[in-house]
This record gives sequence, structure tokens and C-alpha cells, in this order.
Amino acid sequence: MRITKVECIPVSIPFVKPIVMSGGPATQSDAVVIKIHTDEGITGIGETGDTSLWYMGESQDSIMHNLTKVFAPQIIIGEDPFNIETIVAKMDKATRANSQSKAVVDYALHDLMGKALGVPVYKLLGGLSNPKIALAFVMSSGTAEAVGAEGKALVEAGFQGLKLKVGAQAPDEDIEMIGALREAVGSKVKVMIDANGGWMYHQALYVLQRVAKYDVFLAEQPVPWWDIDGLARLRRKVDVPIFADESAAELGHLLQIIEKDAADGFFLKVPKAGGILKSRRWVSVVQAANLPVMCGCMINTGLGSAAEAAFLGATAWMGRIEQEAVGPLNLYNIYDTVSAPIENDLAKKPPRYEKGFLYPPDGVGLGVELDEASVEKLATPGKKPVVIGK
Repeated sequence: MRITKVECIPVSIPFVKPIVMSGGPATQSDAVVIKIHTDEGITGIGETGDTSLWYMGESQDSIMHNLTKVFAPQIIIGEDPFNIETIVAKMDKATRANSQSKAVVDYALHDLMGKALGVPVYKLLGGLSNPKIALAFVMSSGTAEAVGAEGKALVEAGFQGLKLKVGAQAPDEDIEMIGALREAVGSKVKVMIDANGGWMYHQALYVLQRVAKYDVFLAEQPVPWWDIDGLARLRRKVDVPIFADESAAELGHLLQIIEKDAADGFFLKVPKAGGILKSRRWVSVVQAANLPVMCGCMINTGLGSAAEAAFLGATAWMGRIEQEAVGPLNLYNIYDTVSAPIENDLAKKPPRYEKGFLYPPDGVGLGVELDEASVEKLATPGKKPVVIGK
């Protein structure tokens, strides 16, 4: 089997409700859909999820360039899709970082292999360790009143973990908002906060010392990505566990953070690591330090979340803590896909989200089918698909 053609399609999907965070409000997912075709008529599909220059350093345009000018013509066309290790290694050699560009290729290759073998992707990865994945819902920053009300509704919907975006307003307003959420949801729900590196060290110290009384389960990336020493100082001075996200992209970053005792856990995004193959390596490094890993997402449709579901379902270590692969829920501002079925998604039948859990699809490959009509409808205005190969 050989890869004969690669299609790359820019799509843009408006958020039903903006998500406000320290880097600014997210209002639209500007993503790329990829289709990798073979000479045996089997096609693998994938979706990048939303792109973010301030978080990932990549944009829809840069990903399109990497895929159509570098990866497809120089590495992918003519290759055996089962040689994913070789393809990933060549992409790493051809481009430094650009992990989201590499990840979407990885998703499509895993989908293709699963289809060729007639098995779900989680079978390729060792089987289904986590048949259902407990979730924490990611909440937008907002007023104390609005956040409290939403928190109550989320707990009623089945979520036992809530992560609140902070750093978009004054520190004292964040403290008030966190307190309101804790009061609204009671003592048994895990309340987490995520500054996305938006606080200076002194601001992080000020806030975390004052919100510890609200039993904050963790604080994600309270200081900028480059301040690993700041993470370590905070760990020594506050009673809130510190998790690293933006500081932890490459495997070498994990080793630095672990060696400096700078984090109590880590946040992974499969596109941040560069795909499913590299995410499994990522988790293995952290597991060797006996630290937990939570997996978020670049807000995506059911197509992107299917790749995360396969990875989370197959990776036993990820079943030890709530995960945050809630892209479609954030995108469409819903709490499940059963009482509020998704329409006009990139996937015809998105993965099932119900009562605070995600269920990996059982179909072959990623277990979802591309909705070609939705792809056409959601095409980014002014941009055209690019096809490499025949």
C-alpha cells in the first residue's frame, strides 16, 4: 500500500459562545482537514482543531504551508502509511516544532491503518484500557454570578471536575470568581484553574495564596511558558498543586520540569505533542516520574475528538484522573451529545459525550465518517483546498 494523494482543506467554525482566557477570547476554530489517499482506495482523515499563534505558534496558513509544501510532497507521497514511525521522524527532521501540523498527519495515518486492518485505532494502540473517560469541563472566564450558575448546571449534567480560565481580568476579580464557583458547586467537585501563562510571578503568588482556602485541585500554567523556575518557586510557596502546560511541549521540557521539581503534574494536548505516536512517548516520560497527566484539546469537532478518544481510551495511565478532551462541547456550548445531538459537524456521528464521560468510538479507524457536506459548508472564506498527488 502506498500513499498517492493528500488533500488539505481549510475550515472555519464559529463558536456558539466565546471562551475568554488570558490570551484573549476564542471565537472561531480556524482548522485544517486532511485526507490521505492510497493506491488501495483506503483514505485516512484528520482535523487539526483550532489554531492559536499565542499558544501553539501555528496558524491555519502555516499548517497549510507545512502540509502542502513540505510534508506531502517531500515525505508522505509514495510512502507506506504503516511506516508512521519513519514518517514522523522525517517530519521532525524537516521542521522544528510545528507539532500541530505533524499531529494531523499522525491522526490520518492512524485512521488509515485502522481502516486497512478493520479495527478501531485504540486496538492498534494496545486495546481499550478506559472504556469511558471521566471528563472535567473547561469553563470560560466571566462574572462571578455567571460562572457560579454555569458551574451548577455542569455538575447537574454529570461533571465532577471543572476547570476555570483565569488571568483575563484583575487578580482580585479572579479570586472572587473562583470563590463563587466553589460556593456554587459545593465541596465534592474538583475546581481547577488555568491562567495559560497569563500571570506574572507576583500575581500568581498573590492569587494562589488566597484561593487555596477554596480547595483548588490544581493551577495550570500560572506563569509564562519560559518561567520554569517560577513554577518551581510557586510549588514551594503555595498549597495549590501546580501543573505545567505551555512549558511542557517537547520531551526535553518534561525532563527539565521533572528535574527541577517544578510541577505536580502535566497537561498534554495531543496536537501539542505532535500526534498520537508522540503523545504516548510523552505520557511514558511523565509516568516514569509517577506524575499525573491531564489531556486537553485545541477546540475541535467530533473528527478531532475521535483521535483524542482513541488515545485516551487506549492509554491506561490517562484513566487515573479526569481528562479535558471536550472540544465539541466547548465548540457548540453543550454539555453532552445525547440530549443535544450535534448537527453540521465535520464528523457524521461524533463520539458520544454523556453525563460527564467520553466514550471512544468502536468503528474502524477513528470510528467516525467525514461529513463532506459540512466540510464544504464550513470551508474558510477566501481559501481553497489544496491537493498534492493524484
